[in-house]
Amino acid sequence: MDDVLTMEIPRSRSEQARQVLERISWRGYMPPEAGQATEVLWEVPADQIDLIRAVLRRNRRLAGSSPTNWGSIDRVCETIAEASRRLGVRPNYGYETGFPPA
Repeated sequence: MDDVLTMEIPRSRSEQARQVLERISWRGYMPPEAGQATEVLWEVPADQIDLIRAVLRRNRRLAGSSPTNWGSIDRVCETIAEASRRLGVRPNYGYETGFPPA
């Protein structure tokens, strides 16, 4: 299993997600600036996959007042979840059996 989840996010969605993270002064993974690219390459560390999804979803209203913008953030979260499942990149919480390490 890799330690980094790599995926492409459409520029407009990536920029909205980046703005949300900047508005809350997020210190974890920050997606790259989109520039003129149509797709932005995100490389999320495996240990932040669930965290970044939760932070984006919880703060999606910071993307603006439009439900369309909130939907864009939701789709970024869905893309992260789908890519994580498809590629098998998941956080390692230290136990696979359901019991914490001794």
